[in-house]
Amino acid sequence: MAKSNSDSTIKFLIYVLLFLIFVLLMLLLFIIPSIKHYKSKKSDFRTFTSQNEHLSQKQVVLSQSIEDYKKNNSNLLKSYSSDFNKTEFIAFSKKYFTNVTVVEGEKKDLKSQFREYTFKATSQAKTPVDFYKFIDDLENYSSIIKINFPITLLSRDKSIDLDFNMSIYKAK
Repeated sequence: MAKSNSDSTIKFLIYVLLFLIFVLLMLLLFIIPSIKHYKSKKSDFRTFTSQNEHLSQKQVVLSQSIEDYKKNNSNLLKSYSSDFNKTEFIAFSKKYFTNVTVVEGEKKDLKSQFREYTFKATSQAKTPVDFYKFIDDLENYSSIIKINFPITLLSRDKSIDLDFNMSIYKAK
């Protein structure tokens, strides 16, 4: 009977040893690589979260600057979509000039999302200052207008004959 107890104790110790070897193998083969993978993914997640937070802050700043731009330049943004009215422009020009005529030129589709219309304007002004005031006030006009060179100023008696080209831009 003593031999049976010692045999069963030895068997028990062998089973415990085999169980410990099995647990150690499971640790080495599955759990430790999983922990390394987990740490790697956790590090990637922290990096992603940090970058996401940084980009979110940038997005908020950019959104705010876009809203500020829209508020500050609402007239300019509306100008791109408004149609150019020749008679309205002549009425606007009469504040600065006399005998205003506007002749329509060619229409071009620009590579961007805008269309360009060219016009030739002839008029008379009392002083060159009137022309410069006209150019300054074009900033508040309902269409986007660019004065192109050449600008011809010819002095006649008590007035100046003006001859210039202009481009009007409109969104397609």
